[in-house]
Amino acid sequence: MPNGNMFSVYGRMTALPGRRDELAALLVEGLRAGGEDSGLLAYTVNTALDDPDTVWLTQLWVDKDAHDATTRSEPVAAVSRRVPPLLARQPEGCYGHAVHVHCPG
Repeated sequence: MPNGNMFSVYGRMTALPGRRDELAALLVEGLRAGGEDSGLLAYTVNTALDDPDTVWLTQLWVDKDAHDATTRSEPVAAVSRRVPPLLARQPEGCYGHAVHVHCPG
């Protein structure tokens, strides 16, 4: 696992009622659109146990430049443009730097 300046993204999205699974599938499609060598180390799309409309997204990148280049690429941007019509409200989230990463082997 690379060390140093890893960049992280945490987000919460609230789908329109009954559209959560469609939103989650679209987020996975966006991951695939970024390609294998994008600098993305980990990507999780999680559904909330206590809210049938909430999706949590977590990303870990080698650095911010890799994140910016990938998310601004046309294949990822094309998928991202399909997200807003599925949302009940603006996404919430934050950016950071990973302090510790452990992947049991």
